[in-house]
This record gives sequence, structure tokens and C-alpha cells, in this order.
Amino acid sequence: MTPARSLRPALLLVAALLVPLVLAGCAASAHPQATSDPAPDAVTPDTVTPEGAAGAAEVAEPARALVVADARGELTLLDLATEKRSIIAEAGGEFAALDGTGRFLLLTRERGGESTVDIVDAGRWTQPHGDHSHYFLGAPRDLGAVQGAGRATVGVGADATVIRFDGDPEVVVLPHEELAKAGAHAATRVAAEAVGPVVSVAGTLVAATAEGIAVPALAAVPCAAASDVDATRVGTVYACAEGAVLVRREVGGAVGAESIPYPEGAPAASVLAGRPDRPDLAGPAGDQAAWLLDVRARTWTLLPSDVPLVRVAAVGDDASRTVVVDAEGRVRILGADGSVLARTDPLVAESVAAEDLQLLVDGDHAYVGDPSAGAVHEIDLDGGSVTRTFTGLQPRALELVG
Repeated sequence: MTPARSLRPALLLVAALLVPLVLAGCAASAHPQATSDPAPDAVTPDTVTPEGAAGAAEVAEPARALVVADARGELTLLDLATEKRSIIAEAGGEFAALDGTGRFLLLTRERGGESTVDIVDAGRWTQPHGDHSHYFLGAPRDLGAVQGAGRATVGVGADATVIRFDGDPEVVVLPHEELAKAGAHAATRVAAEAVGPVVSVAGTLVAATAEGIAVPALAAVPCAAASDVDATRVGTVYACAEGAVLVRREVGGAVGAESIPYPEGAPAASVLAGRPDRPDLAGPAGDQAAWLLDVRARTWTLLPSDVPLVRVAAVGDDASRTVVVDAEGRVRILGADGSVLARTDPLVAESVAAEDLQLLVDGDHAYVGDPSAGAVHEIDLDGGSVTRTFTGLQPRALELVG
């Protein structure tokens, strides 16, 4: 029995469990998996109900905040409008990773061969609604935790988050709408064979297996050494040694998958990153270049650099800009052809060799975690200036919420 076949009964079961999520709530919740940008829907704004509001109120603008994890696993929420800070998760256990959905935070701690994933609702989020969005703000909440044997890998999808523990034969499925209402009690454990990230796409579980990316009822799409997975506006993208695999919701609701190979002989990017709900991803390509992946066009563009690049993220805007941190500690903003549109002075030179050097982007700014300086820098994407530096932090990982 191949890995793809052994997954099928479990994946179909989970698909049945998740289908209501595609149908319930705001109709736009399934749109990020479509093959084109979301179209306006027929629901008027006054019919929108915040999913699992728990006291949250609708606000006029995004309530953006930066969440900073330190080496002890303490989470600090930094409101980007007021600069007010609050602790939303206490330290405890050995910090391993921080993942986020733009609302929910999944903080992984390791101890004694087991992993615990603490789940925190940041209390602020954006709800897409066709051609516009709604914004909500409330108090952060502890939603409980899930545990498993071995290391945890978190796969964030549009409708659910899936946690795979490499010592367990089951994955943990957390449907976002139910998670907001019931916390960790919403978790469902389902048997699934996988060697890499597992994600939910349009209510169907998709897994990185030894034979490639496995989708129920389809042949596995080849993907060696699946190292990363990202949700984009077009679909979910796995980073593979030979390129990428795009998994998407097709017209009619079926889930399809296709390969986007690198040009022959090109170096691979083990990590791809971009702005949430945008169509572009980017990652380092060898020693002195970056890859820009236009997921909508299914094309790779090599962006050359005169110095090695250590962190790369796509902005996903009309100008196809990419933000990078180079080996000299400068933050550069690159154009679609790799030209340098703006750059900072050496900003994080003492941190470029650190594994926990972080780079995040939104539509206006880049955020760079500087662990050596105990700071996070905010860089304007238009001029490349450092607009703010938040000190007194020990950034091991960063997430944007709101």
C-alpha cells in the first residue's frame, strides 16, 4: 500500500468533518484557496458575524500587533498603533517554534521527547468578505494545548490548522471556526501517514509523504524533501527540492495539485515566505540570489545579489517587491528584476548568523527581529528607512496578528 492510498480513508473522514467550515459563516472564508482573487459576494456587511467573537468588537481599521516569543516561550503582544505591550503566554518549557494564522498563535514547547502546542487567541483578526474585509478586536485568550510524541510540525491552512507529531501515527486537526468557540476541545485526531507537513485545503487533508504530496483520489505529486508549506491567495504551496507543489481548490470544490519546477540545474530554496493572502512567495537561492515565485503565473524569477542573502520574503504587491536581509546585516527592498530599490545601513550585522533572525512583511513595513540587540526593527517599504525600533525584547520568533 502506498502512502497516498493509506492516507485516503483518514483524509476523506476529515474532509467530511471540515466541509461545514467551507459552507458556514462568511462566504469568503474559502476564497483564499481559489485560483484567482476573491470575487465580491452577495452578503451585505451588516450580516457579517465574527466567527467565535468571544467579546470582540468590529473596528474600522486592522488592529495590527506584533507577537514576540523569547527563548523561554513567553509571548509578548506589541500593539503597533499604541506600542502598548502585554504578556499573553507565560514562559515554560523549552521553546521550539511559533506559528500563526493572523489570529491564532501556536506556541510549541519541547520537553522529555514530547511536544506541547499551546494555543492562544490574539483577540484581533481580519475577516475577508469578498471585495472588502472586516476587522475585529477583543481580549487575548488562552485556548488550551495539545500534546504529542516527538517534534511538532504545524501546517496553517485557510480553514484549519493541522499539527503533526513525528512520534505519533495521528495528526491533530483544529478547524478555525470551532477553535474560536471551543479552544483545544475542538481538536480531532486522525490517523495519517506523512513524513512532512500536513495541511487542510478546502476541507481536505493534504500530506507530504515519501512519494510526494498526497491528495485524496489523486496520484501523489513528486516532492522530494518537503521542507516548508505556506498558504497564499492562490492556494497552498509546498517547498520541494525540485521546485514547489501548488495545492488549490478548483471550480466545483475539488482539490487539485500541480508541480511548479525550478529551471533545470537551479539551486533550491528550502524556505519560502510572503505576506499572508498574497500570490507571491520568495526564498534564498544558493549563495547570492533569491527566488521569487509568482504562484498565480506559476513562474520562478531569479533575483541576483552582489552579497549573500540570509532571509527573504515576498511583499506580493503590484510591483512584485521582495524584502531581503543580506549577510552584511542590511535590509534591502528589491524590484521585480532584482534591482535594489532601497536599503538600510548594516542594521542586524551581529545577528545575521543567528538561526532565530526573523523577517516578516506586511503591506507597508518589514519587521526584523534582532536577537543580539534584543530588539525588533520596523522598516518602511517605500523608502527603506527604519521607522521604529522596539527594544527590551528577546526575539526568538515573530508573528503578525490583526
